[in-house]
Amino acid sequence: MNISVAGGGAFGTALANALKKENQITIHTRNKQVISEINSSRKNPQYFPNKILSKAIKATDDLKSISAADFLFLCIPSNAIMDFVKQLSLNKNCIIVNGAKGFGQKGKFIPDALAEITSNRLASIKGPSFANEFIFEIPTSFTIATKDKSDFHGIKSLFRTNLAVFDYTDDIRGVELLSILKNIYAIIVGIVDAYYNSSNVRFLVFTKALNEIKKLLEIFSVQSDTIFRYAGIGDFGLTSLNDLSRNRTLGLLIGKGFFGQNPGNPIVLEGVNAIDHIYGRLEANQLTELPYFSKLHDLFNNQISVKDFVNCVIYN
Repeated sequence: MNISVAGGGAFGTALANALKKENQITIHTRNKQVISEINSSRKNPQYFPNKILSKAIKATDDLKSISAADFLFLCIPSNAIMDFVKQLSLNKNCIIVNGAKGFGQKGKFIPDALAEITSNRLASIKGPSFANEFIFEIPTSFTIATKDKSDFHGIKSLFRTNLAVFDYTDDIRGVELLSILKNIYAIIVGIVDAYYNSSNVRFLVFTKALNEIKKLLEIFSVQSDTIFRYAGIGDFGLTSLNDLSRNRTLGLLIGKGFFGQNPGNPIVLEGVNAIDHIYGRLEANQLTELPYFSKLHDLFNNQISVKDFVNCVIYN
């Protein structure tokens, strides 16, 4: 199969390296140094200096070559995807697989936005997957969401079977929403952990957060049982409980007072945007069912202190 991976960052590189070597694999990136290193030394030292990549991987900045792809994996920032795809002339049978996590432009789910500009079949791949483990061939799990289960089997067959483990759902929007919510609620767990380095408190908060995530799935009219997939509890657990997680770490820093509650801070901004977008789509009566979410919104908008936020999260 001819496979294009958009994005030469950590996840795009790790994903490309997990594909079977019988495939023709091309990483597409604008980074000239990454292209040179991959093609000359089979390394991407900017992210993985000690890893030799698969012989099947090549790198280029030539977007025209994507026209021959049977599969296109999107591993670039979510807000750049629409502009990127608009530049392409895709084979009508090419399956587009979104690996980015977050809202796209104008607050739309990425597959919903893509469906407005392309007739290509769409899928989503998410899961508890730190790239710095995946690249070193540690077994890693993903949920693949597609409307047609044959596409699930087709995508699954591209990967080395001793490395990637998959489950399936047809709930593409649910998987996309979970990839956003797990980051928001991981911040909450991190904030509380900064106050109480306690297993008791951690799993008190984790359990209540998981219930709120399930309520949000119901509010957005997606399948609530999608939470039981790798993209659900698995990804939320990884992101909220592991110190390698950027969002958990952000919560820890906020909880310890290293970050002010200034929404203009660029590190906080992405979380604020996602929270504000979801907040704006919810009715007031629905927010009463979501005390964790609504209090985090208040915290990021300077309406509550970190101390009061922690007390509300534990005792609400």
